[in-house]
Amino acid sequence: MKLPLILSVALALAACTPSGDDSPPPADRLAPDARAQCEAAGGQVLIAGLSGNEMCATRSPQAGESCSVASDCSSYCDADTRTCAIYNYPFGCYAFLAEDGERVDICVD
Repeated sequence: MKLPLILSVALALAACTPSGDDSPPPADRLAPDARAQCEAAGGQVLIAGLSGNEMCATRSPQAGESCSVASDCSSYCDADTRTCAIYNYPFGCYAFLAEDGERVDICVD
């Protein structure tokens, strides 16, 4: 009578054990030619948030120019310096100016 109970408990516990590899998948890296193209165009190869993947952060056409609202920049208007961000890189924590000129603090992964 106890044997079926013990077997069912053992089977249930066996189903709860992790199987396989629990490590995260390897991060994607830019191919050497894509990396070279990015850097030749003035971009910068950066890690894209918590994924660990590499991406090409392109240089903003208005990099370093003065701004007071979001539409002054193709990237974003940095709230602290009131200049357009140098690179189009959306990851991390930063403050930008919205279209109405109000400060917005944000963290993006």
